[in-house]
Amino acid sequence: MSENIHVIVDSISDVQDTDLMNNPRIHVLRLVARHGNEEWFDGDRSTAYLFDLVKKTGKLPATSQPPIGHIIELYTELVKQGIKLVVINCDSVLSGTYQTCCVAAKQVMAEVPGADIRVVDSKAAGCSICGMAKEALKAVDEGKTLDEVEAYVLDMVKRTKTYFTLDTLEYLAKGGRIGAVGALLGSIFGIRPIIHVLEDGNLEPYDKVRTRKKALKRLLEIANEQGELEEIFIPNALVPEDAEYFRAEMAARHPGVPIWITQIGTPLAAHLGPGAIGLFVRQKAK
Repeated sequence: MSENIHVIVDSISDVQDTDLMNNPRIHVLRLVARHGNEEWFDGDRSTAYLFDLVKKTGKLPATSQPPIGHIIELYTELVKQGIKLVVINCDSVLSGTYQTCCVAAKQVMAEVPGADIRVVDSKAAGCSICGMAKEALKAVDEGKTLDEVEAYVLDMVKRTKTYFTLDTLEYLAKGGRIGAVGALLGSIFGIRPIIHVLEDGNLEPYDKVRTRKKALKRLLEIANEQGELEEIFIPNALVPEDAEYFRAEMAARHPGVPIWITQIGTPLAAHLGPGAIGLFVRQKAK
């Protein structure tokens, strides 16, 4: 008999933009965005609304992780029903949600007999996390144990390659996440960076080009250098035409490989800015 295992993701997974939202075994921890005196949970305002606020006021937004009280409440509600949990968080460099979920898991497992909660740092963001969550539930349906499901998710983390480009570095710099990316670009204008998320979750300047068109072409080249693919993910900040271009090109090159396209929510958009687009891939297991 299969173990009763559910999956929790945070809202940076873009799960709100997928059919996983209708799955009763998927639960979402929503991050918080704020601009001036206005504050909302991810999903309560659109990304377009956020960018419009910035345009009108000239002030960039801020974000915070889900309140730890909300996390503890969700964990407790589920584990008291005998449900075991796999929690897949966004990259711990981009958000403190992973660390907070670990703290909450430790507390709940100490308080509720038999509680078993596994927290995984995806080293990624956007819909690639949804891909991991969906595959995790498939493994549960195949009768895999919690240990096996956790190991499977960790293996998918290693096989997921994350590359993206930005139209502006202003948002990333404001959020304090620019790191080595800023060192690469300095004060040069007109540069379109190609940014890679390393295995430790840090952001690395992978390449730089002069135009948006060249940036999109370079992302395609990089994605197609990753070998045989299992899934393809295209999170974007209000650039559906570019996302469709990626979808068509990748579908032609990798027929039959599932492709996810999602609009990023306000907390991730607050760090990446308008025009951001990723081309993430998960390599086939060897």
